[in-house]
Amino acid sequence: MLTNIKNNKFIYISIFCYLSLILGFILNEDSAGGALYDYNFHLGVREFFLQDTFNAVKNFSDLKSYHSPIFYIFLKYLLFTGETFGRLIFMHISILIPIIFYFTLKKKISNNNLLFVYISCFFFISPYFRSIAIWPGDENLALLFFIFSIYFYFSFLKSDSGKYKIMFIALNIFFLALASYFRPNYCFFSLFFFYEFVFKKFNFKYLIIYSILSFTLASPAIYYVFLMNAYFLEGSFIKFNLINSVPLAYTVFFFFLIPFIILDKDNILKNLKLSILNLSICLFLSVIVFFYFNYDLEYGGGVFYLLQKKFFNGNFGIALIFFISLYISNFLLEIKNIKNLILIFSLLLFEIDAYFYMETFDPLFLICFLLLFDTKNLNNFFKNLSLKKINFIFLYLFTFYIAKVANIYIFLNKL
Repeated sequence: MLTNIKNNKFIYISIFCYLSLILGFILNEDSAGGALYDYNFHLGVREFFLQDTFNAVKNFSDLKSYHSPIFYIFLKYLLFTGETFGRLIFMHISILIPIIFYFTLKKKISNNNLLFVYISCFFFISPYFRSIAIWPGDENLALLFFIFSIYFYFSFLKSDSGKYKIMFIALNIFFLALASYFRPNYCFFSLFFFYEFVFKKFNFKYLIIYSILSFTLASPAIYYVFLMNAYFLEGSFIKFNLINSVPLAYTVFFFFLIPFIILDKDNILKNLKLSILNLSICLFLSVIVFFYFNYDLEYGGGVFYLLQKKFFNGNFGIALIFFISLYISNFLLEIKNIKNLILIFSLLLFEIDAYFYMETFDPLFLICFLLLFDTKNLNNFFKNLSLKKINFIFLYLFTFYIAKVANIYIFLNKL
């Protein structure tokens, strides 16, 4: 009887989360603050594709869009049945993300813990997931395909059959390629999967399969971007500022790690060893940030960047926050583990243009942390998983959601 009550509790939570997204759809929620603006821009580009898809793709650089033409082809057909109905369909496509995340987490842990259902609901308090689900954008499509690729990565690890391992490698590459065709930055995760499939325990057969299949699926994109001179790279690598992007990214990593640090503070304090070398490196990099950090755009930057703008003059605040974030995040994410290092490197490459938006890592970072990183902190979290711990994480993320909504609809008056 008690088990049924517990089961029903998680079902009710899931239904409530779903209904909250429906309510957001009805109220035209944009808790991210820029999803509606981006959606209206997408509608304008879609008009270009309504005339002639082939010519639109061929002359896509004329539109000066940083988004993939594949997304606009998708949007073209999504909205054929009517804008409202098309958006409703897209919202339900987005709901597949927490569902596939749940099955992937269950595949990773090899456990049918009902708390995994609760963990999977954290997407519904992400302002960026919610906003993109309501106002169609390529971010959620890329996330969906990325999580599928992770699912088949764990299927590969759990399989004992050579034939099935090859099939799971192929499916992983296929879905990662789909994610990359919607959001090209996801191609950087191929470094992680190549290391895990091929390099970690070198297998020549897997090397041939991975290389041929990856090149085959990537060749249309390579031809389009480099030979047809698509617009993507003009607004990314050329304007990339390492001294701005890396510190801001680390402050965002640290922001999402804070609840896990608090929950495991005793073990962290017990194992945290002060390293003169690590402190020196962090201090050296922070000094560079202090002198050369120059992110001065009115939008973006993340939570800690906005706080330092409010309470500090110059770059002292961001240099201090970066120092703390860099040292603690690298310790917690166990950067000495090669797979973790590759993941951090891949994530840092996600903001390779002049702009930095926290939404790039929400909910991407938590997906990577919970599913792909291999750390003692994470192992302890899942080993001693409890309702109390998940409630605390939800309270932390929900506070961020409320603060984001209050900032947009009250302080910025975007009603």
